[in-house]
Amino acid sequence: SALLLFLSRNCLADERSSSSSSGNTNNSSGRLRFLALGDWGGTDYFPYHTQEQVDTADGMAKVAAEQESEFVLALGDNFYYAGLMDDAFAQMRFEDTFEKVYYHDELQVPWHVVGGNHDYCGDIHKQITIATDPSNRWSFPDFNYKITKEFIDESGMPVKLDIIMIDTMQVAGFHCVHEREELTDEFFAQPSGPLSLAEASATLSFIENALKNSDAHYLLVVGHYPIYSPCSHGNTEELVKKLDPLLKKYGVTAYISGHEHCQFHYSFDDMDYFLTGTGMSCCYSADNRNSLPREGDLKYILADISVYSGSSGVKGVKGGFMSFDVGGDGMKVTIHKEDGFPLYKTALRPRSDQFKSSSDTAEEAIAIAFE
Repeated sequence: SALLLFLSRNCLADERSSSSSSGNTNNSSGRLRFLALGDWGGTDYFPYHTQEQVDTADGMAKVAAEQESEFVLALGDNFYYAGLMDDAFAQMRFEDTFEKVYYHDELQVPWHVVGGNHDYCGDIHKQITIATDPSNRWSFPDFNYKITKEFIDESGMPVKLDIIMIDTMQVAGFHCVHEREELTDEFFAQPSGPLSLAEASATLSFIENALKNSDAHYLLVVGHYPIYSPCSHGNTEELVKKLDPLLKKYGVTAYISGHEHCQFHYSFDDMDYFLTGTGMSCCYSADNRNSLPREGDLKYILADISVYSGSSGVKGVKGGFMSFDVGGDGMKVTIHKEDGFPLYKTALRPRSDQFKSSSDTAEEAIAIAFE
């Protein structure tokens, strides 16, 4: 059948959003490995999760066991349909949508979290305060924060990774629609623009300071909204104008996002953009492919011909996630379907290599067609 799966070669100025975490890696393999999951937040009615979410959690645990993953990046839309609200229900949702789904021993690692637009339709502060016990794996210290990881690679050389976790709603805004309006034109409309220009400015200042001061071999920026997207929501214009120039100015390795219920890798102007938003369902359509800058290269996409039509070309795909494997020689990036099967692989260079992200010597992604 026709395949829409395209595979090819290969601070804030104030204190309240200046949190950071750092540390050395735990394993002795000389590599740092972690996962990323977007748009995974279950449902707001019993049983408060989807079967696709459960299947994806099982696949994550499988990959985490194989590669000894040290943490998970949670890319927003953590609790559908409208975030967390009152305390009693919030705690129940936290247990039923998060703790009981990602119960596996292999996933009892730090989950570094950013908020999504659906989370903002509730009380976003509850996601920051709900897991205040330092021993809890849920790590959402503030709206914007920095993670630093340092380790010694196989050759004995030190390697440093900086991950800047950002709140894209503060920059681009958000709008809330009723669940019955899901998948309508209004649902897929552009974010409304920042609710507070001062807050947006402070967030962008935090981002620029974090980027400017990074001396890491690899520098990732993680947010909920994509900058560029071929899928149903399309490009986030506010981020194209205000965030993208900063990432390119400071040689960011890659931008990682969710929001769209699809998966892709797009490369443009020596920057790489990855999206994985299939944590609980798949897939949106790819009807905004023509809105991408023509100079860029859409290296891979998993999307349906029309929203949730099941026409992605991958047999039985229900969800998915990403994995990362970082060493002194490069960062390996893999896009997985829900059972952990790798759909696409690529590699990114350290920033010291002329600030170029995509490796010309990366193994070619295997073209996968499913009958």
